[in-house]
Amino acid sequence: MKIKWGLLILAICVVSGFLFTSCEKEKTETNMIIKKWTLVSKTVAGVDIATACENNSKWDFKSDGSYVIKDSCDDTKTGTWTLADDGKTLTLNSITAYKVIENSILNLIIEMQVGDLGLVRWTFK
Repeated sequence: MKIKWGLLILAICVVSGFLFTSCEKEKTETNMIIKKWTLVSKTVAGVDIATACENNSKWDFKSDGSYVIKDSCDDTKTGTWTLADDGKTLTLNSITAYKVIENSILNLIIEMQVGDLGLVRWTFK
């Protein structure tokens, strides 16, 4: 009987560990986006299409859910951002949705289908 209770307690601990680990992963993915990113490239089919103003633009995602994008021509865009619970979709202003390809401490890579232009990929460091 003691062995059955021991196994039951062990099973509960293991399941609890998985639940807490998955919640921590979601929180970590969101926290990794919160920083000032510098645009390294904007590509279609591997060809850089970034304009002179877009080169080295700064995308600043803040912890309060707001963002500021400043380009090299001193234009500024502001709004709100959200990251889907699964960490795979970054949405700006509840309208523009980007597919998150990579979200790490060093890199942020997002993609979006843009009309006739095709699949556009933004890479940030």
